[in-house]
Amino acid sequence: MTASLAERWHTAAMGARTSLIVVGYARVPRTSAVHGASEFLTVSLRIDRGTGVIIEVDSTAIAGMVRDWVSELLVGVNFADDIGPVLAEIDAHFLSNAAGSLKQAISDAWRRYAAYRSS
Repeated sequence: MTASLAERWHTAAMGARTSLIVVGYARVPRTSAVHGASEFLTVSLRIDRGTGVIIEVDSTAIAGMVRDWVSELLVGVNFADDIGPVLAEIDAHFLSNAAGSLKQAISDAWRRYAAYRSS
């Protein structure tokens, strides 16, 4: 038996209400491939409101493989915790001119989330 359109909409709306979208931005260096597409790198995070855990990630990284890697890195991370270990993973495993921009965008999102939690 399939769910009615109204039931599917209600389920989707409930998911949207239990999560929060947090977006972080950073300028990218002119020498980065991303700069050709955009002056900014954006990391968009869907975070569970109740737990603070990142449940979905998207970014404007130019390469699909990089977008996938960033998602694998961040999904499951509790954004209420220290993000130092995440930034260290980037230092250790992401060799790109845009590594600093990626760290900055994630840090920007983390600061936005911290401000939201403290309000």
